[in-house]
Amino acid sequence: MKPHKPHWLCTPNLFALYFILAALNVSVWAQLPAQPSLDQIKAENFVVQTLAGKKVRLNKLLGEGKPLVLDIWATWCGPCRQEIPHLVELAEKYRQDGLIVIGLTTEDPTVYRSRVKDFVKQYGMTYTVGFASEALYLSFNNGSPSMRIPQTFIFGADGKLIKRLIGYSERIGAEVLNKSVQEALKVLKPESN
Repeated sequence: MKPHKPHWLCTPNLFALYFILAALNVSVWAQLPAQPSLDQIKAENFVVQTLAGKKVRLNKLLGEGKPLVLDIWATWCGPCRQEIPHLVELAEKYRQDGLIVIGLTTEDPTVYRSRVKDFVKQYGMTYTVGFASEALYLSFNNGSPSMRIPQTFIFGADGKLIKRLIGYSERIGAEVLNKSVQEALKVLKPESN
């Protein structure tokens, strides 16, 4: 299958504008730190699109005071296809412990919605799946339009980043994911004052 870049990466005018502004050292999109906290992600107030086509605030999906796995992926990405069965397994295994798993594809929902729906069904993705916005993807990548997927962020219930994975190794990926999720589950949510 031929790789498909998100539609916004292929827009020549946007691409040219980005490089002109980058050369002038002008920030185009908000850029999250390399190790963002959940609060920093929430502060950006990103909007994502669901598989059904509804636009929702990512904050609504992220939950409060629960461990979280946030995965950015695409149907054409080989390492994503290797990682997703492990994410499905973790989502099922730790659902009763409050683990939230969210998968956001970088694909254009106006073009690839049915392909993504078929993929979700084929891979048995029982966790929340949606489409990452351009702003969200770029903010996680320091403004760079280069495709760096899968990217998986594991947060504890306190909102602190436990682990950020870029790419996926079939040899050690499941072990790293399992250990990171177990660590996230051990983190207690902050006490209310």
